[in-house]
Amino acid sequence: MRNIKREKIISLKSKNLELNSTSNDVYMELSMCILTDQPNLNKLKFNDNYIKGVVANKDKFIGIPLVVNRTKLENGFFASLDHELDKHTSLLKTDTIGTFVDFREEMDADGALKLMGEVRILKRYPTVCESIIELYESGDLEFSCEAMVYGYESIDDETGIRSVNYEFEGKVNSLFGSCIVSEPAEVKSKPTLLIAQALEKDLGEEIRMTKTDIGFNKDIEITYHGKLELSSLKFSDVSNQIYNILNPINPRSNFRSYNYYIQEMYVDHVIVEDEDDYKVLFKINYKIENDIVILDDKENWIEGYKGFIPKGVNVDELIEAREKSETEAATITTELNARHKEATEKMEEEVKELNSKIEELDRQVKELNSALVGKQEEIQTLEESKKELNSKIEELEPYKSKVETAEKERQINELQSKYQKVLTEESMQSEEVVQAINELNSSKLDAIVVAQILSKSSKGEEEEQKEETVIVTASAQQDLIPQSAKERLYAPRN
Repeated sequence: MRNIKREKIISLKSKNLELNSTSNDVYMELSMCILTDQPNLNKLKFNDNYIKGVVANKDKFIGIPLVVNRTKLENGFFASLDHELDKHTSLLKTDTIGTFVDFREEMDADGALKLMGEVRILKRYPTVCESIIELYESGDLEFSCEAMVYGYESIDDETGIRSVNYEFEGKVNSLFGSCIVSEPAEVKSKPTLLIAQALEKDLGEEIRMTKTDIGFNKDIEITYHGKLELSSLKFSDVSNQIYNILNPINPRSNFRSYNYYIQEMYVDHVIVEDEDDYKVLFKINYKIENDIVILDDKENWIEGYKGFIPKGVNVDELIEAREKSETEAATITTELNARHKEATEKMEEEVKELNSKIEELDRQVKELNSALVGKQEEIQTLEESKKELNSKIEELEPYKSKVETAEKERQINELQSKYQKVLTEESMQSEEVVQAINELNSSKLDAIVVAQILSKSSKGEEEEQKEETVIVTASAQQDLIPQSAKERLYAPRN
């Protein structure tokens, strides 16, 4: 813990308040919780002695103003109400619409000590009164108290919580006003009472309250992710606009149509829940133009289920990827811390070396980029040539097929004509010859011709050999059987 001296204007946004319906011709009465002794969402804690100090010295604070940007409030820009701090002059450019007339302390059921304030809102601004009633009825009436803090009693090094006492070094950390805003920081600071019943009668105007049968966003707490890089809008401003777009109010009946409720807000999209089926969620992209939120067309919404898990996505893979990324992030953080410590010790020398390397790398990157551009252009040219050639090939493909078919028929005819002269009709009609001709296999056909010729030659030789064994040619006619043989041959047999 450490004591810090600091002069600063602190604004605390309060949401819980009530409006009373008791008549009054001059003003409406508002009872509200300004702050508590518990740490708020801005990590600011007003100690109980601060609350007791304000109550004990309330004469000093009676008369401080309730302010608002009247132009925005009267024109219905409820999502962008703030303190209108001019960064150049450090002035708050809001308008006074009422004053605080009393302060008291109160303990709630959770044991939190609350600083309560009674406010009178002037009826001289009819549209302001109407807008306040509308915000109150919809549960969107929120306030931010303004205090001049000269120093903190302590700041917790671990939690970052800043504690404020009533006095700091003889100076009072003064409460000097409260402003109607769009986003609360003190969750317990809500309205308790508003007196507005006589407004219609006093102003002679017809006032129709916005009818609501459920709380804002069905009392679903919106989860915000990231940080909006806009100076004029906060996440709550954006979510309020989206809520009103998705759930519009009928201008005739003043009743709101409930269609979707906001679950989570991101810097470029929102996750909403379907009113008819709470399990169905939609991811809706949006953009902001001139402080106006524009939602993507409904046909571009991405449907999912409670989670938000898009259809077809494996949850286990998502969890594994997240755990892996967290581990890698921790490893990278440790490594970066080590490198940072080493770099601090040799900063000047390493900076020079790194700058030199950076210049060299920049030069190499430029050269590589230049070469890459050239290669890309060359590849693009080749791709275009390839596309043209492929296109021509596709155009010529039918003609090629016809030419190839005609050429094959011509060659078949030539082979048939050629081998008809050397092969018998029976051979020409054989399956082997027909297949060889259709395959344009000249080698096989030649082999068949040779085989046929050899077959004929062999048959001729056999016939000649047969003739030689039967026919005996003698040079002279003589009896070739000896006489003695004849006598034996022709002798009578027993």
